[in-house]
Amino acid sequence: MPHHLLFFVLICAVHYFLSARASVYWGAIMPTAYLVYCGWIFTAHQINHPIKLILLLLFGLSIFLIEWEKGRKIFKKKQQDELNKMKTQDI
Repeated sequence: MPHHLLFFVLICAVHYFLSARASVYWGAIMPTAYLVYCGWIFTAHQINHPIKLILLLLFGLSIFLIEWEKGRKIFKKKQQDELNKMKTQDI
């Protein structure tokens, strides 16, 4: 069980890092890969009930959305801090 938790934390950290980049699209890589993975496990019959798949999708995508929003806020804050530095250097 500890490797699954470590893998989950690593995925979240990578997603957070990508979400805090200048381009918004970097943050879409991990959720897209997650959707592909969920589609694969459903078509490979590893999940036998559609409701389980829907719950798995909603849970995973909500976590990715929260991490994406945090990353975008951090990027905007860093960008604003840089603008404030440049303004104070001009004076």
